[in-house]
Amino acid sequence: MVDVNSIKKNCWLVFFSVGFLGLLGPYNLDCFWWIYVGFLSLFTSWTLYLIYACERYVLYLMSQFISAIFVFSYMAGSSAYVSFSASLGKTNALSIMGGISPVILVCVVLGVIYYGKPTCFPFEVTGNRVTAKQKKRRQTKYNPGLIAGVTTAAGSLFINSVEAATRDLVAILGGTASSIMILFFLRHSIRGLRTLRIQEGSMTTPYTFMQIEEIREARSRWWLGRFFKWIASLFDTPVPK
Repeated sequence: MVDVNSIKKNCWLVFFSVGFLGLLGPYNLDCFWWIYVGFLSLFTSWTLYLIYACERYVLYLMSQFISAIFVFSYMAGSSAYVSFSASLGKTNALSIMGGISPVILVCVVLGVIYYGKPTCFPFEVTGNRVTAKQKKRRQTKYNPGLIAGVTTAAGSLFINSVEAATRDLVAILGGTASSIMILFFLRHSIRGLRTLRIQEGSMTTPYTFMQIEEIREARSRWWLGRFFKWIASLFDTPVPK
């Protein structure tokens, strides 16, 4: 459930996981650090927007899911590219294909899940407000930010304890498997978000958080929330009388 207590925690957890695993990219590329700094700057801005300004439920949750899913396939692809390019060369077609193959595989699995037939709808909808259904006590509640954070911590400890060849193989297989595992855990939510996105097409206002009043009130206390609200007001077009 997205509420005042979780909206910051989950976003920052995903952000730091993406930032850390982003360091494990194709560092043998001359422009890698420029790309990394540029991406991290954009991702920082997007994270701040999600925390302090975003009111669209589908956009918020899908952003969190995509970040948690693809950060591991990125790590796998980077390790594959570095490993192949060390012997085949940076511009070799096999090196490039090896680097993007984990991402392609994850995209295929995501497409199969996204367009698959839903077997349950994991959200509660009241008007244009949405929240996740409360699960039974025996069931496990999966959080994409928590999964990303725990896997990142475990991966960093393991990477420091093995040799380079083993590290590359584990990064490729482990990163790809982690992305697919997260997709499996989130399959019902991903299909549910697709249903909500389709329904939004015929609505005058998009779906928002169930506790939107509490979130707005909290954002009004946070100075960055007030800053984003002021920026948004600059782009508001006055309604002609």
